[in-house]
Formats: sequence, structure tokens, C-alpha cells
Amino acid sequence: MSLVVSEVSRHGIVMVGDSAVTTLQNAEIVGVRADAAKIQYTSKANVGIAMWGCGQVGEKPLDSWIAAFLESSIGSQDGLEIIGQRLAQQLNGEHEQAGRPWSELVCGFHLAGFKDALPRLWHVHCGHANEPAHELRLYHDYPEDQGWTDKHFRNMLENGFCGHLRNGYHPHFAALFDSIERYSDTLRKDVGINFPQDSLKGRLYFYKLLVQFVAGTLIAAGEHPGVNNILSAIAFDQNGLVFDEQISVQQGAEGLPEGFLSYF
Repeated sequence: MSLVVSEVSRHGIVMVGDSAVTTLQNAEIVGVRADAAKIQYTSKANVGIAMWGCGQVGEKPLDSWIAAFLESSIGSQDGLEIIGQRLAQQLNGEHEQAGRPWSELVCGFHLAGFKDALPRLWHVHCGHANEPAHELRLYHDYPEDQGWTDKHFRNMLENGFCGHLRNGYHPHFAALFDSIERYSDTLRKDVGINFPQDSLKGRLYFYKLLVQFVAGTLIAAGEHPGVNNILSAIAFDQNGLVFDEQISVQQGAEGLPEGFLSYF
């Protein structure tokens, strides 16, 4: 299980994720560990990836596979479109060899970077909630799939628009986000505090706080700790990485025995 959130704003791009990995055997939860590097970045293309869902690629942990993909399959001249299509194509090939149904392989990748001096937040995933699971495809969520031109999107960003994607425990996050917006308005009106501060750092700390709050909520409610407070996070702009709080990919991590599945 997972909670990953990625945002574009006039300040740049923020990506935050927890590190929980839930292991199942015959659809029953048998363990949770805290070592998944769900947020990764490549300076070669100034692109970030946040991952959620099925945590295996064959016998290899998903975060290890993504780290190798960024290292060996991405060049400095590659744009978001090429990276997204290549990611979907290579992973589809790997998953098809496993012979498992797509309903078990559902996963997704927030793909964020810059094109024509504008931040883009796209998503490689196995289909929307209202359709059967299918092979991974690239979706151009912000701004293209909203029907916005670059000019309109630029104006929106300059006027304070922040767009984000959230996956994993998104119902918990959505309820919290709506409440926090009201809390933020109250702080601004009654106390004179701008929360979050209007900066890339402010946006990063804001999302870290929300993910940690969801993790604490699950503990306080006695629910499965599918989100934890050991976070991986990045914030970057058109010039490159500004804040680097990635956790390390576990070297030499082994796949699971037959019959076991892991989910980010």
C-alpha cells in the first residue's frame, strides 16, 4: 500500500511518498516493511518519478527496477514523452512475461518534469477507476488532459494554481486535504499566518506534513499501517534539484517467494 503525492505549481515540482511495502500471501496481509524508495529523480533529464501499486517486476522489487531504468534507459536529450512511453513499453514487456492478470499488476508512476519552460505532471498507469485494468499507458494529466493550452496553464500557475496527483490511500488524503484548506483559510484570516508558505520549500513541507498525518491517522484508528512516516521526497525547478530527501534504494534486495505479492 502507499501514499504518493506529486504537485506542479509556479514554484516548480514537489513529489512526496512514504516507504511502506505491504506483503500478501493468498490475498492475506502477512507483513509490512519500510524500505521502498518510491520517489526517484534523474538529473540527466531533470525528471522525477513517484510510484505506487504492485511492488514487483518479475522477481525484482519495483524501486530497484526503476532505479536501473533511470540509470540505463534515460538520456540527457530525452523528454517526458519519450521517457513515459519507454517506461510503459519496457514494464509492459516485463509484466507480460510474468503471466499474471493485470488486476494483480495494477501500478502507476507520476512522471514530472519540464517542457517548453512549463512544469508537467503526467501519469503512467493501468487505467482509471471506472475501467478494467489494462497494460500501462501514458496519460498527460497536467495540463494536456485538462484541455488547457500552454498559455492558459501558464496564466493559471502565475495566479496561484497548484495541481496534484495522489495515489494509494487517496480517500484518506482527500478528506484531509479538504479540511486543511479550510484550516489554512482560518489561520490566514484569524492569526495572520500563511500556511503553507508561498515557496517551493513551503509546498514540500506541506505535503510531507499531510502524508505523515495520514500515517499517524491509521495508527490512531487501529488500521493497517499501509502508510508510514518514513518519507522520500524531492522538490525541483527548471534548473534542477533544489531539495533532495530521497531514501536509498536497497541494494541487493531480493524478490519474494512464489505465492507472495508486494504492494507499494
